Amino acid sequence: MTVQLDKVNPKFRQLTDLLFFSDRTDLDLSGFKSLLKENYENHSIYMWDRLQRSTEIFWENGEAFWSNRLSFLISLNEKSFFKRLEVHLEKRMFELIRTKSQVNIAYDIQYLQYVELCKLKHQKGENLDSVKEYLMELPSHSSVEKLVTIVNSFTPFIFANLNEYADQLSRKIVQSCRNFDFLLALEQMAPENFILDREPIVKLVKDILLDKSLNDKNRRAFFHLINDEKLMSIFKREYNASMRPRLMALLEACEYQMIEEHHLRNIKNILELDPSLAEDIVEIYAEKLYNQGSGHKKANADRLIRLAKTFPQISPRKILSFLSSNNKMNDIKYVISAFPDLQKLAAFV
Repeated sequence: MTVQLDKVNPKFRQLTDLLFFSDRTDLDLSGFKSLLKENYENHSIYMWDRLQRSTEIFWENGEAFWSNRLSFLISLNEKSFFKRLEVHLEKRMFELIRTKSQVNIAYDIQYLQYVELCKLKHQKGENLDSVKEYLMELPSHSSVEKLVTIVNSFTPFIFANLNEYADQLSRKIVQSCRNFDFLLALEQMAPENFILDREPIVKLVKDILLDKSLNDKNRRAFFHLINDEKLMSIFKREYNASMRPRLMALLEACEYQMIEEHHLRNIKNILELDPSLAEDIVEIYAEKLYNQGSGHKKANADRLIRLAKTFPQISPRKILSFLSSNNKMNDIKYVISAFPDLQKLAAFV
């Protein structure tokens, strides 16, 4: 809305300009609310215009300035006006985080303003769950260094410390594997007093395997988590034969692309967890390959050859057995040619 200066009380205009365009702390604002109310429609428009402009000003004492100004605005008890300000500051803060690779509360005024707003809301006992939720989503699109800086700025009034943030983030790993990547990177940085507790994450791995739906999201989380050596070491101690049927079910629920992704990384980890599944992996993987078809007639056989050559636990004879039972005669000859030790079988094919 357009500001109409001729409809703004000169005294209100002067006070508002001093409030937002100077860093004075000795202003007599006792009559400000009365002046605002006497012509609320025009005065609120003018105040909003000046406040918006003020958010673009860099003050060397920015923390004290915005703590003072925001406290005063809260004291006015103009809830709709203050809510509009919250949305404005939040939008600027989130845009800053999204577009700038590094942020600094000393120089990025959007950052400072939003942190001061959250501090005041915390002091008043207001709910900050939406801010917490936003910070929990940052690992998906933020570097570790930037995120550590941001989280530290919101402690202790959003999170007690970085460990609390990490603990809550670990509970959301299934929602995004990037959360676990962040925790690993944070551990690698080794910030002071940070300890990554893998025990709750191991419990999550067990829950995925034994209790949760074996949908795509959970399967990806399972494979992603067991790729961490330290976590795998803990999980292997807790894994037992009773879990094997569910592990088989998880593999059977995968498309062949998931089984072989990351240069057969998932197969490597499954075999490390349970070497007894070597033959089952051949059956599951080969069946999925041939069920999906291929544009190149030797593509499936090439994949099976790669499987056997990558993992000594995988017997080429098991691959031949599968091909034979499925009447893949041409592929049998092709696979035999890749393994000199099997050449003696050629006479029987």
